[in-house]
Amino acid sequence: MEKEHYTLVLGAGGNIGGKVARALLQQKAKVGVVGRSRNRLADFEGEAELLEGDFNDDSFLRHAFQKANSLFLTVPDEAFADVSATARRLARLLAGTPVTHIVNISNSIVRKAGQSTRLVALEQELNAHLPQHLLHLRCGNFFENLNWGLHTPYAPDLKLPYISSYEVAYEAASHLLQQGFSGRQVKALLGERDYSMKELAAAAGVTYQQLPYTSGNIHFYQPFNEGNFEVEPRTEKYRTGRDARFTLAYFLEHDLQLSQV
Repeated sequence: MEKEHYTLVLGAGGNIGGKVARALLQQKAKVGVVGRSRNRLADFEGEAELLEGDFNDDSFLRHAFQKANSLFLTVPDEAFADVSATARRLARLLAGTPVTHIVNISNSIVRKAGQSTRLVALEQELNAHLPQHLLHLRCGNFFENLNWGLHTPYAPDLKLPYISSYEVAYEAASHLLQQGFSGRQVKALLGERDYSMKELAAAAGVTYQQLPYTSGNIHFYQPFNEGNFEVEPRTEKYRTGRDARFTLAYFLEHDLQLSQV
């Protein structure tokens, strides 16, 4: 008898991982949710298998991988200190497991200040070391980034792609269940269009105020303001009308933290 398909979601206690897990459950999938804190996984009690543990714990991660056919991959910040070591470690822990297909969350900014961004650098190392089929979703900025603050050092008219995390979760869940990709593939998820911070602030009902650089953030913002970056190109016509949650209007009404306005 064929074993029931099982999808493992790393980082299910976070924004995007939690939405991916929820999208899978809505499609009646068998799901395991991984997080550092059981409290962060409590919303999935009784619906998914709760796996509390640390990404850096080899024995825990190996045990979790043994259950899965598909894997949603997102890694903690400390894993980017040495992306080659992270990819080689994942390859070792995945060896001999049932996992055949991996959906990895990446970023649509592929180069900045003349170098590959850290998520794209991780893609390259995963491609080199993992034998599984890999799909890298190169996403625009999530609308939730606006909850860090509507006023930033971004130049007012600088336009970047933005997307709803609900839409990313929908796409990731569909690919994890269908396993319709093979080899190493990239898919751009850039939302309906690009937005400037001036436009986004106006949509929220405020006037944008560009903040000055600080010693802690100039390395991040300055390359954008000077045009020293490269964005993954749009490869397909955006399909509108699929779900109201995918829109900026939905985010502004339901998810924008008003304390940040």
